[in-house]
Amino acid sequence: MHLIHSCLFLILAAARGAVTSIPRRADISYSSAISRSDLSSIDINNATAFALTYGYPLTLYVQTFEPTLKAVGSNAILNEQHTATATSEVLVRPNVDTLYSRAAIDLSHSDVVLSIPEVPDDRFYVVPFYDLYGNNFANLGSVTKTPPGDYLMTAAGKDEPGVWMYGGDGCESYKYKGIIKYPTTYGSIMIRIVVKNNGTDLDAVHSIQSQIKMAAIEREGEPLAPALTPSLLGNSQLADAALLLPINFSVAQITETLQLLAQLSASNPPEERSDLKRVNTILAVAGIKAGKYTPPTGIDYAKVLTLIADDFLALLSPSNHGINQNNWFDLLPSLSGDFHTQYTARAFIAWFGYLQLDVYEALYPTYHDPTLPSTKLTMQLAANESYIMTFSQKPPVTGFWSLTAYNSTNYLIPNNLDRYSLGDRSNLTYADGAQVYADPSSNGAFSILIQPADISPGLNWTNNWLPAPAGGGDFTVNLRWYGPTQALSNGAYAYPVVTKQGSVY
Repeated sequence: MHLIHSCLFLILAAARGAVTSIPRRADISYSSAISRSDLSSIDINNATAFALTYGYPLTLYVQTFEPTLKAVGSNAILNEQHTATATSEVLVRPNVDTLYSRAAIDLSHSDVVLSIPEVPDDRFYVVPFYDLYGNNFANLGSVTKTPPGDYLMTAAGKDEPGVWMYGGDGCESYKYKGIIKYPTTYGSIMIRIVVKNNGTDLDAVHSIQSQIKMAAIEREGEPLAPALTPSLLGNSQLADAALLLPINFSVAQITETLQLLAQLSASNPPEERSDLKRVNTILAVAGIKAGKYTPPTGIDYAKVLTLIADDFLALLSPSNHGINQNNWFDLLPSLSGDFHTQYTARAFIAWFGYLQLDVYEALYPTYHDPTLPSTKLTMQLAANESYIMTFSQKPPVTGFWSLTAYNSTNYLIPNNLDRYSLGDRSNLTYADGAQVYADPSSNGAFSILIQPADISPGLNWTNNWLPAPAGGGDFTVNLRWYGPTQALSNGAYAYPVVTKQGSVY
């Protein structure tokens, strides 16, 4: 590891090891993730499948950050003033536990200073740093016990990406608390600050948001790339493509995604620099050269999409589950948050949960109804059915937890209660009516009802009702463990038991 100052130390690896006992998995090769020893025999369909998988997260970047660029430009923070609702389409599968503050990062012409204020110890927050492809390569915040102050964001170059903190004797007066080294020239930040008291303390969160500052710092030398602008990111068809898995792309969406990748890849290399030569070789076979995409002669786009579909099926097999309990599953840590060379996982999570946090910050277990095909990650209700999820005890988190429901397009479900999640800041009750979180010493079983939004349950279920789509249909749910303890990943905590029955009145 290249040390850039005698007072610096890298905190990221230590934080990972302290939080979860699940080991990271070595690189897995699927058909589109072509091995290093097989570059001489790549055919154009496999190479194009790799390229589309590799570049697909760019469509989510366009969808999420082109509006930010239009609103405030690059290297400037756009603060959300309200939690997400069913009308919000800022981020796929948003949580409704936090307010978001987002910024499109452009290090092409300058470095950027991020100023973080003092945040109360009882207020969970995370400042996640993402490269252009959605790798959560570094974090500041509650879990990493970040000191307030100024942090410099700069391109990593040949250095190790991550957070380099200043500390030790003689370093207290240094200009910055630390340096965030980006693996790519462009990237993003999506800050989350938890909202407490059933969403009634927004003013306190707004106060913290207003104290987070960002400023560009001039840098000597030639620019690393063109400035990040909305026009650089292409047109709205790419944003529309972000709603689809790449296996459902039209030929126009394929070619536009690969053209954008061609424009950006030179100044935005893979996080793992050791994979740069392999990636560039495969992209060249796919027709990506000198900033342009030229479809190779004989390309079969239908075959390309079939190859990608096969990769996604392989990715979702139980062998890749880090959590698999009571039909709840989550992918292995190596396939979550910070993806390194796991490009298939990076593409799938971009669609299913863009800007996922790394595993030491959060886990995202999803429930799969065992009565439905294994290829569907959904739950399903008829108009007169419901699910009941029974928790054996309070989830052991150091931050907070929630259960959120999403419709078939990965957005929140409309309902008259404007209720989109339940968790440790909700008025959940035990069967006897006592509030689950009123007494810190209580830790008994409690249940959450998931039922269509147009069928109200009896009063004894009102606080514990999470509405599903009106009239029934397909939907998904995510648990979110922020500040997860080892018990949530090593089997010590029993995940909720889910049963299906008729509607509850």
